[in-house]
Amino acid sequence: MPKPRLLSFLGLLTIFLSGALSGVFGYRLYEASAASGHNPAPGLTGTRKAHAQDPEEIKKRIIAEMRQRVKLDDAQVAKLHRIFDDTRARFDQIHQEMNDRGHAVWDHQVAEVKAILRPDQVPLYDQLRAEHDAARKRRQEQDGDKK
Repeated sequence: MPKPRLLSFLGLLTIFLSGALSGVFGYRLYEASAASGHNPAPGLTGTRKAHAQDPEEIKKRIIAEMRQRVKLDDAQVAKLHRIFDDTRARFDQIHQEMNDRGHAVWDHQVAEVKAILRPDQVPLYDQLRAEHDAARKRRQEQDGDKK
């Protein structure tokens, strides 16, 4: 496999595995809260409960459960905090890198489209893009209001 394809594959595999891991932890949190009668996010169903909560609260619950069930000592808990913080930082970095790469691809597309346009068409294309961007922002704001 060529190197860029391999890197893309490994990146997607990492994201998939992180999603699976998040799903497992989210399910464990859901089961633990359902069993205890504690509903951490009323009104939400399924795995959205874990995603709707503050990540720090999720981490605290996981660590508390591991401390109790796995019998971690204080030194292990401190190391577990560092492991979780490092993992979160690494996923944040991957997310940012993917966003940056996506923006670069998008910018390349815009440049290629502009290269095929006549000079009188470029302002019309820019106006069309601005309208699409405004519509996308409105949808994002509306989606944000629903959450």
